[in-house]
Amino acid sequence: MHDIPQPGTLPPLHPPDSITPTEDTVTGQHEQAWPSCDQLTTEKITTVRHACYTAAAKAIFALQNGQRLTGEQLFVTVHAQAARAWWDLVEEEITSKQLASDHALRRVRSWARHYLTAEPPAARPGTLFDHALAHAARMAARDFLSDSGHLLTQHLIHQAAHPAATSATPAEHDHPRPVSPTPPVPTVVAP
Repeated sequence: MHDIPQPGTLPPLHPPDSITPTEDTVTGQHEQAWPSCDQLTTEKITTVRHACYTAAAKAIFALQNGQRLTGEQLFVTVHAQAARAWWDLVEEEITSKQLASDHALRRVRSWARHYLTAEPPAARPGTLFDHALAHAARMAARDFLSDSGHLLTQHLIHQAAHPAATSATPAEHDHPRPVSPTPPVPTVVAP
């Protein structure tokens, strides 16, 4: 095996050393400045995109140099592309519908759960290649659920620790947005 990164969850976004203490202007006490859910989501989207670009570049480099594309390289590339598709849906919800990042994460998480549990069986048996691509896509959806769940947990912990700083204004909830009846399913294209 060459030094190809395996798909799966990414390391935590911020090591504890990167959290800088800030001074509370009311009490004068120092407290840790935790990144917001928006910042963490943006960083995660950037990280996943970088992983997708890197995996695709490695596969293209191997093909352009006449090397044999291994199953591992293909799996890593397809997994990275499927993971990016889920995180791109989050970004689309944030930018096009102007949702808060935690709301967008919850919405796309429901689509990912639906994708994993309500996918109809194939009408005909697939090849081993088809099964490998489907497995990579399902694994990416599970990793998305894990990573986004971690972000939402951090967001809830921060909200519980600082309820005044994270309370929503009433105007944000005056006009709820309609929920789309069918979730979009990210497409995975082999390199």
